[in-house]
Amino acid sequence: MQQILILGVGRSTNYQLKYLHDVLIPAGIRVKAIDLQQALIDNRQQEFPAIHFMQSEINPQSIATCIRDTDLVVSMLPPAFHLMVAELCIQQNKHFFTASYVSPEIKALHEEAKKRDLLFLMECGLDPGIDHMSALSLIDTLKSGGAAITSFESFTGGLVHPSYTNPPWNYKVSWNPRNVVLAGQGNPAQYLKDGTIQSVPYNKLFMQPSSWKLSGEQIYEGYPNRDSLNYRSLYALEQAGTFVRGTLRYPGYCFGWNCLIQLGLTDDTNMLPEDPARTGRSFLKNMLSVDDAVLEKELPGRCANNADALKYIQALGLFNETPIYTGAGTAAQILQTIIEQKWKMLPADKDRIVMIHRIKYNADGKKHVIQSSLVVDGEDAERTAMAKTVGLPLAIAIDLFLHNRISLRGVVIPVTKELYGPILQKLTAFGVVFNERNE
Repeated sequence: MQQILILGVGRSTNYQLKYLHDVLIPAGIRVKAIDLQQALIDNRQQEFPAIHFMQSEINPQSIATCIRDTDLVVSMLPPAFHLMVAELCIQQNKHFFTASYVSPEIKALHEEAKKRDLLFLMECGLDPGIDHMSALSLIDTLKSGGAAITSFESFTGGLVHPSYTNPPWNYKVSWNPRNVVLAGQGNPAQYLKDGTIQSVPYNKLFMQPSSWKLSGEQIYEGYPNRDSLNYRSLYALEQAGTFVRGTLRYPGYCFGWNCLIQLGLTDDTNMLPEDPARTGRSFLKNMLSVDDAVLEKELPGRCANNADALKYIQALGLFNETPIYTGAGTAAQILQTIIEQKWKMLPADKDRIVMIHRIKYNADGKKHVIQSSLVVDGEDAERTAMAKTVGLPLAIAIDLFLHNRISLRGVVIPVTKELYGPILQKLTAFGVVFNERNE
């Protein structure tokens, strides 16, 4: 009997666990799941009684035995844990699946995994994941018809449903809040535009968002995401003059977030000392190093002299004397505690996933533009569109693999038809369907 081990059963796992519970366990597959939080384990056990849940620390000593007794390990943990899990899987000859990006350290395990006949499937969630699969499906179809692709743009957003927005930010957290706060940090975002490589540092990343439109009411803005250039060869689009992948938000969000960056509120490098008297206002005042009496007057000058900055900061409660997190932490960590409260999804709230691919190509002596888009709405704050689109591709891939329908080995992402074909086909039954239109 084959056994799957799930590490982490948090925000993005509801639909994944349901698929494993309802589809694979009746087929004779055993599923064990581990998480640190006992309350979460208890809730999941009630919801999915045929899965064996257990509480455990997440470290090599505590999970090594569980990995030894399984066939396939699925990591839904934060990215910092993946290398540890991957190395344990190498040591114990176990397959490894995750939705997260391939890090250079895990990429270096490719040959060893391949030699051991192991599949390390990564980037098989939403973004990365469905974005790869849907893009390659469209690209391959166009190329098979003789198209020469000249431009590829792909943007994805995990958003709140328009009926549940919270102006002016119009954003609520449906996934890891730390990832929201740290989005874009690290190396400059790189992409190709009209044949020229663009490199955008973090402090300018949100300054000039692009505009995206699905209909008169569905308008979004986007900023470039990570290093798009890494994917040009994987998508076989070396000849395209424009190649960019990015993130979508509702209009105005990028302006507001850029203000937070300019104010230093997203800094995750310098530790601030414990402050039992910390309030939103004292936190902001100390970050700006200004007197209390001139805080509101000084702030727009730090945000491109735009008075609209005031409403974004006010919406976070940073002009108020309301107590906030008092412990030591970076500005980013303190900001995270604020948005976890201010942008918390209420039980009845729904989220929305939007993905847009825009491809320009030449065919039959003419220039063409095709736009392919996906919109998925969640059911409530637990059964989110984010959980559906992150968790189901992995669950389906597990199903395919255990039924010997995936022959690939080594460190792999889903950019081949062997993977994207059946996964996309099965996702349609869950409402994950793309609509295409020529422009």
